[in-house]
Amino acid sequence: MESAVGQTARNLQDNLNEAAAPLQVAWQRTWFELPFAMFAEVLRFSARRLQAQGDFIAGLETCHSVPEVIDAQSQFVRAAVGDYGSQTSKIISDMRRTVSKAA
Repeated sequence: MESAVGQTARNLQDNLNEAAAPLQVAWQRTWFELPFAMFAEVLRFSARRLQAQGDFIAGLETCHSVPEVIDAQSQFVRAAVGDYGSQTSKIISDMRRTVSKAA
């Protein structure tokens, strides 16, 4: 009797593990892969923006008048706004792709 109960319990556990496998994959993608991928992308983006900031500051020494400084700053701000918009779209797209793989 105990052997039959033990075997039934093992069968139920095996069935549960088998049924839960897709959920485990979804959980792993949602709670591990997605945050790590986002963090890596944020670090890459931050590195690019810091490089752009450094390039902007270095380029200021070539400016010889206030209008040149204003023009350089305008170009920098326009590029930054474009980069942030593009990056936001990329992160949203990456999130959708990762979550849809998990589903």
